[in-house]
Amino acid sequence: MGHVVIAQSLKDANEIAGIVKRKFRIVTVDGDVVNPGGAMSGGANKKTNQSLFTREKELQELTDKLKDFQEKTLSFEQQVKDKRQRIKELEQQLSDEESILIESKEKLQQHYSNSKEQEMKLDALNSQLEMYDYDRNQYKNDHNSLIQREKQLTIELTKIKEELNSLQNKMDDLTKQEKMYNEQQDANKSKLHQKQVLLAEQEERMKSQKEKTNGVQNQLEELQQQYDLFQKELVEIKYVDNSTHTEEELDNIIISNKESKTSLTDSIQRKRLERTNRSQLLEDNEREIKEENKKHQTQLQLIQQKEVKANRLDVELENHLSQLQSDYMITYEKALQAYEKTKDIEKSKAVVNQLKQQIENLGTVNIGAIDEFKRINERYSFLTEQRADLIEAKQTLYAIIKEMDEEMIKRFDETFSQIKEEFAVVFHQLFGGGRAELKLTDPKKLLETGVEIVAQPPGKKLQNLGLLSGGERALTAIALLFAILRVRPVPFCILDEVEAALDEANVVRFAKYVKLYSEDTQFIVITHRKGTMEEADVLYGVTMQESGVSRLVSVRLEDTKELVNS
Repeated sequence: MGHVVIAQSLKDANEIAGIVKRKFRIVTVDGDVVNPGGAMSGGANKKTNQSLFTREKELQELTDKLKDFQEKTLSFEQQVKDKRQRIKELEQQLSDEESILIESKEKLQQHYSNSKEQEMKLDALNSQLEMYDYDRNQYKNDHNSLIQREKQLTIELTKIKEELNSLQNKMDDLTKQEKMYNEQQDANKSKLHQKQVLLAEQEERMKSQKEKTNGVQNQLEELQQQYDLFQKELVEIKYVDNSTHTEEELDNIIISNKESKTSLTDSIQRKRLERTNRSQLLEDNEREIKEENKKHQTQLQLIQQKEVKANRLDVELENHLSQLQSDYMITYEKALQAYEKTKDIEKSKAVVNQLKQQIENLGTVNIGAIDEFKRINERYSFLTEQRADLIEAKQTLYAIIKEMDEEMIKRFDETFSQIKEEFAVVFHQLFGGGRAELKLTDPKKLLETGVEIVAQPPGKKLQNLGLLSGGERALTAIALLFAILRVRPVPFCILDEVEAALDEANVVRFAKYVKLYSEDTQFIVITHRKGTMEEADVLYGVTMQESGVSRLVSVRLEDTKELVNS
């Protein structure tokens, strides 16, 4: 047989071909041939040499098998009827269960909404509880601090009352001293005025005495001059020439001069005595004036001391009033009206000390409480506004949802009615007869209802979509699709082997129907059926000429006539 290798089976032949690198022809016992290069042939002519007896035997076997299959078919049909009845019962049960499930879902959704609402309330209550705990702790701290502060303030108040009583006593003493000082000052001023009057009188007297003394002094000087003149005349008289005057004349002149001298001497003595008296009186007056001046200086110094003391008391009084104003925020007049003068100073001091101790026990004042209150108040206002906004937004959303539900119900009702009408028309056209109808499972609740398809193909009774065959269900779904496209046209539509379960007649009807609507909608159909390809305008396919290498092939069927003519 040359380069021919005999193998038991096709599997062995392929293994041998792989070993010899496909250089020899390999033939199996069953007649399959593996040519050099890998090409295989065979299997088509196995039964060409069968005899007539063999065919009769096979025919008998096939008849027996046919009877067996018919019996099995009847049995299967009965089982199918039983199964269908069971399916109907199960579908009814399923429908009941679905209704119960829908009600349970509604209850669950309601419980879920209630749970969410309760969770939100719980979160709000937890937040309020935290704020309450914070406020309670803050209140306790503030209460404790206020108690300590009250004790401290009580002690300080006791001290303040003691200080007030002390200040009141000092002020009373100062008032008495001031009154005595004013009285003494008035007396001193009166005495000073009297002394000044006396001093003025003495000064006037002294001035008068000085004038008189000066006048006497002038008279003495004049008398002395006269005396000197008389002495000179007397000397001249002694040396006068006797021949000039007579003795009697001279005696008369001498007597006259002596008399004049005696009178002058007496007058001088009187003047001297008067001058001495006046000098003594002047000295007495001057001494008295000096004494009065000393008393005056003493009174002035005493007045200055009193003024200094009064100024010091005024300053001290002013300091006490300032302390009363700054420390206790009260004026003297207000304190005098609000508080009575204490009679028992020690008891008042004890009360003031006790109040101060209570004030000190209150502790320090929480200055940040005001800022904290402002912050919490702002947060409360902010959260209140947020809550109001959320409630308003919630109500707005509910209103929008209600409007959307109404609009959806309206549009669904209109669209469903249109699709229902178009579905009946398209179903009749695709099936070539029969009728179909769309039904709502719960017409009262359009947003929650389901849609049932009840179809009656030609020659069959009206039944649910689930009881139809695979091809009938597919064609019914296609009818529903085209009904939707008639109501709501779209620019293009992609169909992926939707007609795979259809027979040839329905495929052709489907393809023509697609062709009819291709003017308004572009269809992209993925298919392996010839009837659909024949109605297409353009075909795109994928071929593999070599292992692992794919190639795209396209054919424009609309140009077929031109190609044939050419």
